Amino acid sequence: MTNEEVLKKIEEAKASGVTWLDLNHNQLTELPPEIGQLTNLTWLNLGDNQLTALPPELFQLTNLTKLGLGLNQLTALPPELFQLTQLTILDLTDNQLTTLPPEICQLWNLTELWLNNNQLTTLPPEIGRLRNLTELNLWNNQLTALPPEICQLTNLTELYLSGNQLTALPPEIGQLTNLTSLHLNGNPLLSPPPEITKKGIEAIWKYFAALEKGKQPLNEVKIILVGDGAAGKTSLVKQLLGEAFDKHEDTTHGINIRNWQVRAGGKAVKVNLWDFGGQEVMHATHQFFLSKRSLYVLVLDGRKDEKVEYWMRHIESFGEDSPVLVVLNKMDANPGFDVNRLFLTEKYQGIRCFQETSCNTGEGIREFRKALLKELAQVKMLETSWPGTWFAVKRRLEQMKKPYISYETYESYCQEAGIAEPESQELLVDFLNDLGVAVHFKDFELNCFSVLDPRWVTNGVYTIINAKQVAASKGILHADSLKEILKKQPPTLADRLRGLFSRGEQEKYCYCRETHSFILELMKKFELCWDIGGGAVLIPQLLAVAEPKFSFDYAGSLRFSLQYEDFLPLSVLPRFMVKVHQQIKGELRWRTQGR
Repeated sequence: MTNEEVLKKIEEAKASGVTWLDLNHNQLTELPPEIGQLTNLTWLNLGDNQLTALPPELFQLTNLTKLGLGLNQLTALPPELFQLTQLTILDLTDNQLTTLPPEICQLWNLTELWLNNNQLTTLPPEIGRLRNLTELNLWNNQLTALPPEICQLTNLTELYLSGNQLTALPPEIGQLTNLTSLHLNGNPLLSPPPEITKKGIEAIWKYFAALEKGKQPLNEVKIILVGDGAAGKTSLVKQLLGEAFDKHEDTTHGINIRNWQVRAGGKAVKVNLWDFGGQEVMHATHQFFLSKRSLYVLVLDGRKDEKVEYWMRHIESFGEDSPVLVVLNKMDANPGFDVNRLFLTEKYQGIRCFQETSCNTGEGIREFRKALLKELAQVKMLETSWPGTWFAVKRRLEQMKKPYISYETYESYCQEAGIAEPESQELLVDFLNDLGVAVHFKDFELNCFSVLDPRWVTNGVYTIINAKQVAASKGILHADSLKEILKKQPPTLADRLRGLFSRGEQEKYCYCRETHSFILELMKKFELCWDIGGGAVLIPQLLAVAEPKFSFDYAGSLRFSLQYEDFLPLSVLPRFMVKVHQQIKGELRWRTQGR
């Protein structure tokens, strides 16, 4: 629309005495001064133009109640704008505003304020004086914090905060009791944690109410070491703990869990180090214990052609956006070993750094420790504040005498600590699961086993998978053999020296007959085995390698080809076999790839 056309439209509006004018979507770069003559206007839409400034005459329209300025090029708001005190709706969507003047408080009649898709980094405390606001849209800005005064907007029913940089909400937000919609997606929130915000407004109110009774930072994190067998994960852990290198170190069968007290980011941090056995047969069980809110260390053996992307996709599948440190280990044996670092960091956003090490010579260990502590200080889990009641339950679970309790018992612990809401109880057990304090499998409970000590369930499953008699029978496990397989094993001297059984766990980690059916059912649930009758199950990852002889009409059969060009977890095909085991003919089953 040309200036002449705009003037003509203004003249027509003036002559007819209309109360509204729509100049939307006209590519206007400026407004003529004559706009100020339309003193009867109550509604003016100037959206979707190219305005970079507003003429002073605009602010003569003191009867305006609705003003649309969205989709323009405004970088600042003139003070005169706030003379339009009759405004009830102000649309400033999709501009380039970086600040909101404190004079905004003069628009005390506002009920709707739209500021989404700008570049605001802060809000003035004066915004709290807009007591009539029912809708405030701040979606997709650069806000890092909210002023506590925002909680004075007690008439708000809708608050849009998605797509900002908020790490915490002010506790006073619980005063906005009329809120029916609170949108927080796309913020790196730590308080309340995303798991709480996803549960809705009521969960957020309860979280802050619990914090009012006392809170403290968690200062605890789970570090998970993964990689192929014999890559040196256990030796790397020992180096971190200041223990001597053992060139005859036994391969880890299962998981070693060590505790490490360090200072990171100027504060004391308790680290739970989870050292996973890397043998292929164990990869399917990683789904039990790999978790988000953790720090991952991928250890690569410099003597081998490692499948880096296999492990990175494995971490992404279970650890979501957890940070990853990639360690190129055993560099003394192959100094030329390296990976395509640029390609990997561009493809996998979780990778923080690459470190070259040798546990044998000590090369790179100091640098790795420094990098680990630097990254450890930035793990989001550390900055999450927990209500004091949560710590009470955590301590009780860490001290429980049995390695498992029923969910009802867990609920009673929560009740005694003052955590009455089921939502809070579920959230806490999820956090404890990610920390490695307890393992809880949702939607699965058998014989009152629900909240579990991770070492107990880990060692039970891995002991079965690594049992010689199960390997000898090509994956067939008879239930009555569990008495022998899971019999109590006294800790070795090495275990004692390494602190693996520091609290009398040799008595704690036993598997009486009543636990056997639970462990078997757990393995079935996670598709590690299937019933073959006669009180026996079959673990497909332990099947014979050799393909049996059989005849099949390949030429006359319909074929499907599924191509995994990037990532195929080793557990996929064994789990597929579990799902379709009823369609497997006779004994025609084996471990290696078919034709």
